[in-house]
Amino acid sequence: MDDAMNDAVNDAVDDGDMELEELLRATAERLDPVPAELFEEAMRAYALRSLDAELAELMFDSWDELSATRVRGGGRARLLTFAAGEVVVELEVAGGRLVGRLSGGGPADIVVQRRDGGTRVRADELGRFTTGELAPGPLRLRVSPERGGPVVTTWILI
Repeated sequence: MDDAMNDAVNDAVDDGDMELEELLRATAERLDPVPAELFEEAMRAYALRSLDAELAELMFDSWDELSATRVRGGGRARLLTFAAGEVVVELEVAGGRLVGRLSGGGPADIVVQRRDGGTRVRADELGRFTTGELAPGPLRLRVSPERGGPVVTTWILI
């Protein structure tokens, strides 16, 4: 397609087209959802785009320990532990909020990364941090301690 035709097509797109696209996306998700395994692999591949930070591996997930809690115990907090070198990130996910602690304490900048952007929080001198309520969906943390290089957790689904 040449530039003039491309411009004409772009000019023809209006809000109605965007609404139609969203409706088609929702229909496709309902009728033919992406398999969970494929989604997880895609998120791992996406994580590789930021090779400027060390990838923190998921070491513990309370949902793995008590898989029945996902079905029966909707009110229970989810506990997660990530590790990369000397940095350990402990998280509690409850009610859409994250409460966390960094090993060794110390202040750090933390970005809760989502597909549609990020939320910045700051860990205090003891390494503690918390977020406001977050919408359900995939997220990961990018931790930038004052000492040492940045660390990025694997993607999790809340």
